[in-house]
Amino acid sequence: MSEKTVFLTGFPGFLTRHLVRRLAKSKDRRFVFLIQEHLRGKAEEALNDQERRTKGFKERARLVSGDITKGPSLDLSGEDMETAKEAQEVWHFAAIYDLSIDRSVAYRVNVVGTANVLDFCENLESLRVINYISTCYVAGNREGRIFEEELDLGQGFKNHYESTKCWAEMEVRRRMDRLPVTVFRPGIVVGDSRTGETDKYDGPYYLVRGLLRLPSFIPIPFVGEGAALVNLVPVDYTIDAMNAISEDPHAVGLTFQLADPNPHTAREILQEMARLTGHRMLPLQIPQGLVSGVSGIKQIEELLQIPKETIVYFDHKAIFDTTNVDKFLEDKTIVCPDFMSYLPILVDYVRKNPQKGFLDGRKY
Repeated sequence: MSEKTVFLTGFPGFLTRHLVRRLAKSKDRRFVFLIQEHLRGKAEEALNDQERRTKGFKERARLVSGDITKGPSLDLSGEDMETAKEAQEVWHFAAIYDLSIDRSVAYRVNVVGTANVLDFCENLESLRVINYISTCYVAGNREGRIFEEELDLGQGFKNHYESTKCWAEMEVRRRMDRLPVTVFRPGIVVGDSRTGETDKYDGPYYLVRGLLRLPSFIPIPFVGEGAALVNLVPVDYTIDAMNAISEDPHAVGLTFQLADPNPHTAREILQEMARLTGHRMLPLQIPQGLVSGVSGIKQIEELLQIPKETIVYFDHKAIFDTTNVDKFLEDKTIVCPDFMSYLPILVDYVRKNPQKGFLDGRKY
């Protein structure tokens, strides 16, 4: 059995590490991880963790220092470049995910960095596939049903993360005629549906942590109409779906929205979060605009510890179509679990692990 060399960016980030757990089960793969040098210690810890899970893994793994913002060479040394150029399979995860990031930084990493990775891939003689990790939120402020093949429809964006990921995906699509690319668009990824494990508390976790901090006798009002469907997916489903789809050569050239096909409304989610944290809901509705405005005041944001950039995602009236995903997974046992079925596990994980921050600490 011939070995396959896999080149990954974004290590030791949350999604990348979970993907490696899945890929490491295949004994015919060798791994080359592009890391920023200041993250070497954390990357070594991640390799050691995977070695405990899969004996002999470290013998098949190599860390190479580089930077996706430093041109098509990715700032790789000569020896590391020769190792990386053996790649047949590329997974491009590296990106700025911070919703409040400055435009210039987001553009440099998400757009220029992706273009550099694509330039690098054009020189890989044995390349079979590039798996590019985008996001459902390239849809920006569009509402209604969002289809997988849609991208640039003149939409506006809620933040620079969305706009730069959209521009990056546009560059990816522009090169599909000469590069074998598969695009994955995850929704809002939360912890493992079986264990609750996660690296960081953002998105819906801000609400869970806020509710856990408040005394249980304080009732919770509804925010806005609460009718918008919230696109939440667990990391285990996201990774299993990515892995299964990536194995199919017919996936090349297509886009896959890894969203919950049966999402719940913001009202339903908040009501269940309140119940699980011991709160009762008030029959009182606070206008969404008022909450967004008030949460933008620094002192109130520090008190609630819920960034205003997060709140808008609970009032985004979009439905993400999953036709391609459904087709490619129809013969598999991979199914997105109902959010309510594993929300108690997520809440319990936060209770037991109250202090979780961002893992990576990347510098750009």
